[in-house]
Amino acid sequence: MFTNLIAEEAAKGNFLTENPWITYVILGVLLVGMLVMTIIPQRKRRKEHEQMMNSLTVGTKIMTIGRMVGKITQVNSDNTLMLNVGTDENPTLILIDRGAIGMVLEGTAQPAPVATAPEAPVEEEKEEDPCGECDIPEVEIPETPEIETPDLEFPEVEFPDEE
Repeated sequence: MFTNLIAEEAAKGNFLTENPWITYVILGVLLVGMLVMTIIPQRKRRKEHEQMMNSLTVGTKIMTIGRMVGKITQVNSDNTLMLNVGTDENPTLILIDRGAIGMVLEGTAQPAPVATAPEAPVEEEKEEDPCGECDIPEVEIPETPEIETPDLEFPEVEFPDEE
């Protein structure tokens, strides 16, 4: 019934001028749709960021919002972190706020499991000619002839002295 009413009014040509409430309904639906499309992804990003912040421990490799990469060496109770941006042999420690963390690059390093299975003997790989397996013939590239260039003489130009 509602679709018939819309079709009849549209056929008359005065669909939106005589029924302004339909314009308001359409604008309302579009506004609600835009709000839903922006709020839901924003909540998802905020939740992921909170999980990342809660998972920070000593040894986690991070990147700051200033694009400095380092490992966390100390987590302080006042929302600051001690970050090593140097090497393990020559550490360079900086103090940053938790809000300055841009992304987590690696989690804490876990010890590798000890392998108990015996290792298989390593076979030496033989170098084979890659064209030995295919039917592509080798092509000889001719040498390019040297091109003689004429000796050009340029006249000397004298510049006036600047005062």
